[in-house]
Amino acid sequence: MRLVAMSLLIALAAGAQSDAGFSGVWKLNRERSEIRNLPVAPDAYLKVEQSGATLTLSTSSQENGAFTISTYPLDQRTEKRQAGNITTNTMTKWEGAALLVNTLVSGPQNYTVMERWKRSRDGNTLTINRTIVRLSGESESVLVYENPAAAVLTPATRPEIPSGERSQDMQPEYMVQAGTRVLLRLVNAVNTKHTAVGDRVYLETAVPVFVNGHLVIPRGSYVAGTVIESERAGRVKGKSALNLRFDSLTLPNGVTRDFRSRLGSADVSGDLDRSEGKIKGEGNKGGDARTVGQTTAAGAGIGTLAGAAAGHVGMGAGIGAAAGAAAGLAGVLGSRGPDVVLPAGTTVELVLDRELRFTAAELRSRVQ
Repeated sequence: MRLVAMSLLIALAAGAQSDAGFSGVWKLNRERSEIRNLPVAPDAYLKVEQSGATLTLSTSSQENGAFTISTYPLDQRTEKRQAGNITTNTMTKWEGAALLVNTLVSGPQNYTVMERWKRSRDGNTLTINRTIVRLSGESESVLVYENPAAAVLTPATRPEIPSGERSQDMQPEYMVQAGTRVLLRLVNAVNTKHTAVGDRVYLETAVPVFVNGHLVIPRGSYVAGTVIESERAGRVKGKSALNLRFDSLTLPNGVTRDFRSRLGSADVSGDLDRSEGKIKGEGNKGGDARTVGQTTAAGAGIGTLAGAAAGHVGMGAGIGAAAGAAAGLAGVLGSRGPDVVLPAGTTVELVLDRELRFTAAELRSRVQ
């Protein structure tokens, strides 16, 4: 049975890998993979058929088990699927020779799956970097799939890598290291009074980024982000809080990279929690005391005048002061603390959460 199954895999691989891209039959190598906190166990076998603007993915947990079939569009359309009470929306786009697959999962658990598919130069390994984004945090896994027929195929019958992909892989790469800080300038204003969670934030790079003397990220590149926390200060206690997440970088020529990076610094009043990238607004104790003091003094002055008219100067001053203090305290209890405000033009700094790789051709390319 295993000999028949292996013969079938060899036949499928020889036929499928003659197509472009990721076509072929792939087997998960658990020893080479790094699997962390996945909602379900990764599939042991993949069969990929890529043609034109469509990628058909068949998955199975066993060598001779039944395959589950999914279809991914390769022209940036969204593919929506329903399985029981789970809905998925999938979109793909190319990053050089790599394929980015983003899937939004809705159901009993809501989360996002971001994958980066890359085939090795010899065509016998498919590596999938998978990031799961939940409300509780993120987890990253690296799944390494191999061509199960590669070990028994002779050099004469081993499938060739498509020429277009081979030329992409052989180009020199420039890598911006994870942890690199990039200075940005806000294009649109953001504040805790009017900005809601989920609102988009748009920025531009304020200074260029070089790798070994080569310009990789020019000044004026576009960065898109999302507001993940926007909280106003309470009426009695608590401070306002604003947290941004940076999602993507687009070079002036249109080349784009996705990531999930945090705020490293910001030219704004307030406290920045660097571990979370959260900006907390300033307290208003001085302003509260000033409000109470001013209304107390004003009340005392009015009470003095009223008391003099009635022949009780001291009593009028005391009553007026008490009334003024009460009015001032009511004003404090009815007001909020300062909002976090980032006007357009504010400089902030992002910290890359992952390395960004660009080929020489991508850095040379121009928008048509």
